[in-house]
Amino acid sequence: MSSTSESLQIFVQFCQQHIKGDEKGETQTFLDRFFRAFGHEGVLEAGATFEERIQKGSKKGKTGFADLVWKPRVLIEMKKRGTDLSKHYSQAFDYWQRAVPNRPRYVLLCNFDQFWIYDFDTQIDTPIATILLKNLPDQVSAFGFMEKRQQNPIFQNNQVEVTEKAARRMGELLLSLKKRKIDDLVAQRFVLQCVLAMFAEDRGLLPDSLFIRCVQDCLNGESSYDVIGRGLFQEMNRHGQTQSGRFKVVEYFNGGLFATVDSLELNKEELKILETSALLDWSQIRPAIFGNIFEAAIASKERHSYGIHYTSEADIMKIVRPTISRYWEERIEAANTIAELNSLTLELQNYRVLDPACGSGNFLYIAYQELKQIEQKLLDKIAERRRSPREQMQIGFVTPLQFYGIDSNPFAVELARVTLMIARKVAIDRLGLKDPALPLDILDQNIVCKDALFTEWPEADAIIGNPPFLGGKHIRLNLGDDYVDRIFQQYPEVKDSVDFCTYWFRKAHDHIQQKGRAGLVGTNSISQGKSRIASLDYITQNGGYIHEAISTQPWSGEAKVHVSIVNWIYQEPTAYYLDNKPVKQINSALTSLTDVSKAVRLLANQNKCFQGVIPVGKDFIITAEQVEKWIEADPKNQEVLKLFSMGANLAQYPHGLPDRWIIDFNEMSLEDASDYTLPFAWVKTYVKPERDKNRRKVTQLNWWKYGEERPSMRKAIAPLSHYFTVPRVSKWAIFIPAPIDWLPGDLNIVCASDDFYILGILTSQVHRLWVKAQSSTLGETTRYTHNTCFETFPFPQTPSPKLKLVEKIRAAAVSLHEYRRQIMEQKQWGITKLYNTYFNEPASQLYKLHQNLDNLVMEAYRFTAEDNILEKLLNLNQELAEKEKQGEAVVGLMAPF
Repeated sequence: MSSTSESLQIFVQFCQQHIKGDEKGETQTFLDRFFRAFGHEGVLEAGATFEERIQKGSKKGKTGFADLVWKPRVLIEMKKRGTDLSKHYSQAFDYWQRAVPNRPRYVLLCNFDQFWIYDFDTQIDTPIATILLKNLPDQVSAFGFMEKRQQNPIFQNNQVEVTEKAARRMGELLLSLKKRKIDDLVAQRFVLQCVLAMFAEDRGLLPDSLFIRCVQDCLNGESSYDVIGRGLFQEMNRHGQTQSGRFKVVEYFNGGLFATVDSLELNKEELKILETSALLDWSQIRPAIFGNIFEAAIASKERHSYGIHYTSEADIMKIVRPTISRYWEERIEAANTIAELNSLTLELQNYRVLDPACGSGNFLYIAYQELKQIEQKLLDKIAERRRSPREQMQIGFVTPLQFYGIDSNPFAVELARVTLMIARKVAIDRLGLKDPALPLDILDQNIVCKDALFTEWPEADAIIGNPPFLGGKHIRLNLGDDYVDRIFQQYPEVKDSVDFCTYWFRKAHDHIQQKGRAGLVGTNSISQGKSRIASLDYITQNGGYIHEAISTQPWSGEAKVHVSIVNWIYQEPTAYYLDNKPVKQINSALTSLTDVSKAVRLLANQNKCFQGVIPVGKDFIITAEQVEKWIEADPKNQEVLKLFSMGANLAQYPHGLPDRWIIDFNEMSLEDASDYTLPFAWVKTYVKPERDKNRRKVTQLNWWKYGEERPSMRKAIAPLSHYFTVPRVSKWAIFIPAPIDWLPGDLNIVCASDDFYILGILTSQVHRLWVKAQSSTLGETTRYTHNTCFETFPFPQTPSPKLKLVEKIRAAAVSLHEYRRQIMEQKQWGITKLYNTYFNEPASQLYKLHQNLDNLVMEAYRFTAEDNILEKLLNLNQELAEKEKQGEAVVGLMAPF
């Protein structure tokens, strides 16, 4: 059963007759009846929860309680009748953000008379629908998520859709002007002048329909330069108010944007684009995403073939709220005297925010809107303490002049300035402020076009933003040798191959000083390896505390990019949040686990685990048909033709069976390699031309050899019956046995052992926990690195009386291997599908075999379930390292005897 007009009308009448709007006393009655109106037996019967505990969701850092949570559909927060719901969206947002896992899609704010529906994934501070209780039966389509059989809701206020249309149209206009060879600066300035004019028209800063009439007059034959440029735009830059004529009552806009009006005539096609755009409702445009979409629209040469990605407001809020909003909310709540509140007012007036990679200004825009909301909370509390009407209080004092940005892209800088100009009027309308909207602030000194890495940053209390995503290996290729040399000269302490964004993290930490706060987005490798040392290690080792972070997530602003979001301060925080959950600490690896980054690489483990060969030349790889022909031509060729094992094979195919072959001359001389006529001729024909272009002279010279032949690995595995291997990047990081005649590629990690006791240790939860803490991530998968994951790992130092335990672990590993082999062969699955299907199923044989193995390995270490395993392993690592320093032998990659 679903809702009907009758059931909805019965609910409305019940509320009108019996509900007085008491938040504490009537919320559950109201909501239970609300659920019944949509065909449910009641709240609890539908699977929803009253008073859902949101850990540390309250402003004071204590446990909060959302009135109702129905995962994954909706979170409902009730307020008493008459409450201004606009003042409570930030609390609802915080509850929603913390309601993980399986976070509800929608949030409903209700004061018993109004329903405000939010979709925070698309738009933050503005409801996607606002519906009066009395109109519920007529507007029920917006509540599709409430139906017993869930339906797609239909909303009337989808501002994202309007914004995308507007940004695309203006992108088309700019591209058209550029195609006509109009100077870039002239074209960009004109388009941005039009953007601001259309926004001003629909927000009431220009007379109604003035701009669209100007465009239509030009379509009817008038000069666009005379009407729009020399006409409207010049009037917008004239002091005072135009007193007569076509542009009567046009106000002075200032802002610097209209100081120059270029002699530019639009053709008919361009005027049509402008007319289409002007007919949209620009009061519904979301400036926080407009710039991103606009830039993407003009940057993509095939913008109709590729989806346009923009940074969502919800993602930006993961920086702005922890770094700015909550800090101020807590201080306002803690202030109780007029003197304390006045002191906060003075401080807020002088508060400065910097985005040193500002792009089109989306982070600055959201930060401005949040600070205006903070300003109003502060003024409300002052009025409450003074017992004076809020209307008599002063106008707002937070202005765009408190916001600063740096970017190396001139057009992005102009976009950012316009975005902040627009922000002021949006805040006035949204919050019902009496602040003057005009003239606009001149932001030329606030938002500047410079290289942030070689520019002195302005003073700031908060630094936020999204520095460029560029992997360390790509910086030289993309930015050139001279630029890299400048970076190394500017930052001599960081000369390794680190991600580009790490320099912003270092500079931000040095800049905020003792009382500042910072929040930046970086590629998720900032918590890994050399990039971590250069960024998050630097922060935590120099007085910084990471208080809120997202360890890794897909980034809304760019396809196929996974990021980490990091907020930090100098003072030790009272609460920590990692991935929206409260934790006791956050380390530089962005985990709450014991920080194992200081573990020592043990001598006993060195030269036992390796990365596979790196051919450097795709045409070393050949087909099975070629192998068959070459061996038939000369059986000797079989000596240099190997099955080539790659990470994907290990993960996807039964037993990890390779699906390709490779030519391998290993360390042969040129003369010896040429004895294998057909393989040698192939390499000379197809590999050598590619190697001739390689920058490394030794790689050019030895064109028939691999870039990395791994002689130590080959020597280590040569006497074995098999070796153990794992994909360098995988979800589960599970080792499997591999035959010696499989040549492991660079996406494989090889363990030089054939003892199933060792496989048991490496497969155990103990080792996998260590790997998780030590390894880096690539997207949402794990990167197993032999030097950090394996060489630091302390194997059990099991004494001789426990040798029976060694046999038990060996037998358990054999049983697990046999089970996996049987299931993979039977179902033709790879190891990944096997573990995806059964590993987390307690009733499965895979689960039970792992439990048995884990228990035995825990016993070998003498660990208990109550122990902090990582802490114990780290202590053991330190103990073994000290023994090695003293010349004592320790157990590494071998069974203890």
